[in-house]
Amino acid sequence: MALPIQSMLRTSQPGEPVGPLAAVSTCLRKGFQFSGRASRSEYWWITLYVILLSAAQQLLESRLARRKPKPTEHQRDARLLPVLGALAGVTALVTCNVSLSVRRLHDVNRSGWWFLLTFIPGPGTIALLVMAALPSNPRGARFDRRRS
Repeated sequence: MALPIQSMLRTSQPGEPVGPLAAVSTCLRKGFQFSGRASRSEYWWITLYVILLSAAQQLLESRLARRKPKPTEHQRDARLLPVLGALAGVTALVTCNVSLSVRRLHDVNRSGWWFLLTFIPGPGTIALLVMAALPSNPRGARFDRRRS
């Protein structure tokens, strides 16, 4: 007996590589979802974007700070708009990156509480980066949402 054809939405599963655009799409869709798992490629694409956007924001801020003429209030407000826009974009990706990091820890069969290591400057961050580089662990499926 043949099974009926079922349409399934294809989502990235842990261990399944995703491209740069799919990583952003998944990250934005699951921005505040701390359950489930995230693949290595998804994690590293978003990490790359956060680094690039942070560098661009710092470059923009340093160029604005170097300008010597005293602006009027209107000009000052106009110059702050790009900075605030960049800051909002970085903040959104950083927030998304927190949930992504927790899901990446789940994929290597670690609790999301390990993310608190980021509060230990240096060694904590390095430990998290090492864990993010580990391959998927099938036992991490325990963190997937159960469907009833």
